[in-house]
Amino acid sequence: MDAGDIISPVLSLIAIALTIVMYFKHDKRLKRQEEKLNAYQLKKIDNEEAENKKAQIKGNIVKSGNGSRVLKIFNSGKSIARNVRIEYLGDMEGIIPRDNHFPYELLNPQDNTEIYLLLCGGASKLSIKYIWDDESKEGNEFTQILTL
Repeated sequence: MDAGDIISPVLSLIAIALTIVMYFKHDKRLKRQEEKLNAYQLKKIDNEEAENKKAQIKGNIVKSGNGSRVLKIFNSGKSIARNVRIEYLGDMEGIIPRDNHFPYELLNPQDNTEIYLLLCGGASKLSIKYIWDDESKEGNEFTQILTL
């Protein structure tokens, strides 16, 4: 038996062993990446489910004539807002709400309601706190300062 007969099978075994080692290293790396992707997807799904249970109440001021404004209150969230309440914060001097139909029982996503405001004096800002209940929790709050 000469050296060529021994070297050829040894090199073949070394090549097979290296191939197996590389396969397991690559497989381990792929499994780590797959675990990260799965965790990311689960987190994304959980966040989407949580967002689907939230309502978001906000307002805008629209000019409707001399000395009057309309406060448009809307739900920009993805869930129904229940028992919507507003609190006027700060100085209300010179701002008179004409109609106040709050607490508002139900405000569907993308729906709105309006409050007409009469301005008398130099009022320039309106501070409001919106409070509502939705599927995610009760007593959600959002404070907003609007320019009249």
